[in-house]
Amino acid sequence: MRRILIAATLLAFAAPAFADDASDLAAAKTMITGAKLSPAADLNMWCGAAFTLFSSATKESDAEKSKAADANASILFGKASPLLTADGVKAENMGAISTAYMTLAASQLIANAETPAHTQEECQAAATAK
Repeated sequence: MRRILIAATLLAFAAPAFADDASDLAAAKTMITGAKLSPAADLNMWCGAAFTLFSSATKESDAEKSKAADANASILFGKASPLLTADGVKAENMGAISTAYMTLAASQLIANAETPAHTQEECQAAATAK
């Protein structure tokens, strides 16, 4: 399941544009809200998407930062997977929910369309929490 989330997230990032269109962002928010995820699942998914975005935007000269962000994203998506299942997200919807979180995080962090859902401190704490 974890590999599905990670693969779906990476595939989602390869899409032509995130949050370029208000309807994409609205659809992402509708999907996330409709999933009725627990706060922990939401935090892990959003932060995993944020770390994925950071990693892909990191310059080659900052390879260590990119590796750390990738590791944090993997940890967070790994934590999210059983929570999503417990929240009732079906396996066939995991890719779509990952794409929705990538769209939301990109909109908030790259396009600055709205205030980010979580802080860097919250995300780092979630990645290192046992």
